[in-house]
Amino acid sequence: MKKYFLFTSLLLFFSSCHRELLKTKKKEVILVKPGPLIQTINDSTFRYDLVHKKWIDVSIINSADRFSMLVNRSGVKDSIDFDKEHITAKTPEFEWMNHQFICITTWVSGPFSSSLIVPVKRQEFPYIYFVKGILTADTKNNLVVYSERIYGKERVQFAIENLMTRKKQFVDWKIPKNQSEFPYCDSLLIQNDQLLIWNNRQLSSFKWKVEK
Repeated sequence: MKKYFLFTSLLLFFSSCHRELLKTKKKEVILVKPGPLIQTINDSTFRYDLVHKKWIDVSIINSADRFSMLVNRSGVKDSIDFDKEHITAKTPEFEWMNHQFICITTWVSGPFSSSLIVPVKRQEFPYIYFVKGILTADTKNNLVVYSERIYGKERVQFAIENLMTRKKQFVDWKIPKNQSEFPYCDSLLIQNDQLLIWNNRQLSSFKWKVEK
């Protein structure tokens, strides 16, 4: 009798635990269920929503690997055809956003990319296109760094540009012998009034005076 009572108690206990586990799993499924990231328009056309805010939406339309960008600012819309605008892109991705601008990275191949800057408030230009891609940015002060020109394997001319004024300053940096791949350094950073470049654990710093 005692064995029967013990067996019945254990059976009820495991049954109760199983019901609680099912409840927990059910709750987890509801909590982690992701929202739709891609909208299928037809068999060859997809829509990617990169930015979705009350005051601005930015979407990428991929139609058989032909890209266009839709920007909707509270009902005021811009449509940008990448092919017509000679914008090279394979996988457009959201990079960063502040109160004035949105940065979209359009990867080309390997480490090479281009960048699109979209103004949050509508301006005379719908976007700014950086063919060689933005390498680093100070989003607080709207400053971006990109390679303006590459002189063979000797040096790179980096540009520091203020997105608000479109004024820029150039910094020439000698390419180390041990670096053969773009962007020819390990990392870059804008800090206060300096451009910091790290390569092989060595730091180079350059003063800049771009007007804010």
